[in-house]
Amino acid sequence: MRSNLVFATLLVSVGAMSASTPKLNIKSRHGTSREERTKQQVERLAAQYDLKKFTKTRDIIIEQGAIAHAYPTLTMNCRFVDDDDLALSQYVHEQGHWVLQPNHPPNNPGLSDELQRLVPGLPIAYPAGAGDVRSTYYHLAVILLEWQGLEELIGPERARKVMEWKRSDHYTAIYDAVLKQRAELEKMLKRWGIHW
Repeated sequence: MRSNLVFATLLVSVGAMSASTPKLNIKSRHGTSREERTKQQVERLAAQYDLKKFTKTRDIIIEQGAIAHAYPTLTMNCRFVDDDDLALSQYVHEQGHWVLQPNHPPNNPGLSDELQRLVPGLPIAYPAGAGDVRSTYYHLAVILLEWQGLEELIGPERARKVMEWKRSDHYTAIYDAVLKQRAELEKMLKRWGIHW
């Protein structure tokens, strides 16, 4: 009986170790104190939360004043250094772009057309949209992935607060559409095999 208990404990321990966040390769672009604080924040969040499922690239640059982006190297800015939930959302959002690659590249006309049929007439200009048609519509998928990931990591209530805050900050029409049409978007992404 004791050996079975030890074996079961060992299996749980090994499972927990294998589900942890992979080692991230985080670099500060300019070495400013704010970049270093953000780097430490991301490292702390990676230790606090199991980000394995939500980490598609381990190479990350922290650049103060940059617009966060996924390619060619995932780049986070320092905007949310004092808000862990928003910083975590930026991490998950940018990793969400990597979910669409290589199976659903941004120039995939079928997915883009279906997104446009599902949510017609989204404004394209920033801050309501993402600046162009392709990016605006692909952000519907990315933001849904962001929301789903945040729910797993910090729970539905805190995740929704982040989505509501972002709806009033940037990509306002895109966040609004995802908040209002989540069920339909989830069905569509499921058909396309888009998931974490």
